[in-house]
Amino acid sequence: SEAGTNSYGGSCGSSSTSATSSGLDNVTIILTQPDNSTALSEAQYADCSITVTDPAGNPSTALSVNTFKVDTTAPTVSSTSPTDNESSVSVSENISVTFSESMGTASVTTNTSNTSCSGSLQLSSDSFSSCVQMASSPSSSDNLTFTVTSSPKMFYSTTYKIRVTTAAEDSAGNNIAQSTQTYGFKTSVTFPMTAGSAHSCFMLDNGSVKCWGKNNLGQLGLGNTSNRGDNSSEMGDNLPVVDLGTGRTAKAIAAGSDHTCAILDNASIKCWGANASGQLGIANTNNRGDESSEMGDSLPAIDLGSGRTATAITAGNQHTCAILDNASIKCWGANASGQLGIGDTNNRGDESSEMGDTLPAVDLGSGRTAKVIVAGGSHTCTILDDSSIKCWGENDQGQLGLGNTTDSLNASVVDMGSGITAKAITAGESHTCAILNNSAIKCWGRANEGQMGLFKWNINIGSGSNQMGTTGQDDLTKIGTGRTAVAIAAGKNHNCAILDNSSIKCWGANTSGQLGIGDTVNRGATQDGSDQMGDNLPVVDLGSGRTARGIIAGDNQTCAILDNSSIKCWGANASGQLGIGNTNNRGDQSSEMGDNLPSISF
Repeated sequence: SEAGTNSYGGSCGSSSTSATSSGLDNVTIILTQPDNSTALSEAQYADCSITVTDPAGNPSTALSVNTFKVDTTAPTVSSTSPTDNESSVSVSENISVTFSESMGTASVTTNTSNTSCSGSLQLSSDSFSSCVQMASSPSSSDNLTFTVTSSPKMFYSTTYKIRVTTAAEDSAGNNIAQSTQTYGFKTSVTFPMTAGSAHSCFMLDNGSVKCWGKNNLGQLGLGNTSNRGDNSSEMGDNLPVVDLGTGRTAKAIAAGSDHTCAILDNASIKCWGANASGQLGIANTNNRGDESSEMGDSLPAIDLGSGRTATAITAGNQHTCAILDNASIKCWGANASGQLGIGDTNNRGDESSEMGDTLPAVDLGSGRTAKVIVAGGSHTCTILDDSSIKCWGENDQGQLGLGNTTDSLNASVVDMGSGITAKAITAGESHTCAILNNSAIKCWGRANEGQMGLFKWNINIGSGSNQMGTTGQDDLTKIGTGRTAVAIAAGKNHNCAILDNSSIKCWGANTSGQLGIGDTVNRGATQDGSDQMGDNLPVVDLGSGRTARGIIAGDNQTCAILDNSSIKCWGANASGQLGIGNTNNRGDQSSEMGDNLPSISF
């Protein structure tokens, strides 16, 4: 109410010593150490007081300052989830960041509307040239850990980095001193879907497996030979799960022409379906899964050798291969062309004493180990630890990429060109394609239906000298101006790729509509030299706003996992392999794709 002089008590002081007499205006006082020499140190203060003495020497009642905490330390990122260098992360995994102290919730933001790198919490697979769109703003129950969910889902087999920018601040208003960026985590390389000649299987989130389509040899694993998916009311809850054994679930699945295999949660392998060549690896040639009481605990696991378990699996027409826990490869089943890669043409797995420690591993070369394994009709290829490619088996069309048409009984190096390595690989019946380290696509082998995607060539690649090695524009598959590939799948005589913009393009054979472009015209090779590839090759219409996250191909059908986790399939459907409750092909006529193509019900 009158002017005076301020004095301070307790742990506080201030340079503000004059009190005004207005009585109405708020006055800001900066508290310091009692001697007014330095700012208050970081601590909690509960005994500070202010007294005003008027000119007559009358002191006011001491004003006690409410307990307060001084915080000038910038917050830091304590941890992230997934963690740095973590692998096999689910594409549906939540992204979490934990801070060193309580944060201001309004400052922890993310992008929910597009792929720009806005917001203080960001996720990117391209070093933050763009960022993953999130489903909603970050949520937190304690203001320490904040969680977001990507929408659409992340891609398979992709490295993602998490970044927290300096826009994030703690509850005291201190910003993070510098942006924090992780080294990255990698999503799962295991695609949860597979397709055979005319059947398909999907691994659900709970590790159970459902199969549909052709079942004449028990390849669906249901204890009978009735097709599924070719009539209404056979999918969804009416489609039974495959009995893998008591308490067992699947970690990976692979389909051959007429057989199916799964890596189980205990890293063992079980296979069912056709077994004429020993492709089930159970020391006989009896089909499994076509009669009751053949699945579940009655279905034996494959003997991979003492102490050996499986990390990856693939299946060809009548052979099966796995990468083991020591990064070696073992194959079994048909071997007439050397597709088992063990130096002879004798089948394995069809008689007793051929599996386990007796079954030799493929010789990959001194010190070399396997990262990826794929099987074609009767040939097999692997990406090694140095990202080179080796192939073996049938080579009548040049599908091994060795510059000749001689079958190879052992793993042989594919010449990709100087400095060129592989990021991904896929194999069709008699051709092979790889995504190179520059994200371009190169294919070799049979070309009669446009499998090479070179638009004016229907001449096999890899069957003659001087056809491999060089990687100029003339021998790379044309997928469009400025476009690159992130995933690829090969059917019997067709290929499909997911591009960097999450669209799909397919080329090669199209008699059943397996290219998904509304007709039955092959793409990728013309007699008149007209260009069907590149910008002239249409993208597959997946539906309004839908993009792709994964792709697989069977003989004459194709399936994609979309950004909303739904699955759509197109192409041949005589056995119900598209899983839509009828036997009508899809994608071979106009108005069958996009929003008109139903997704599969599980």
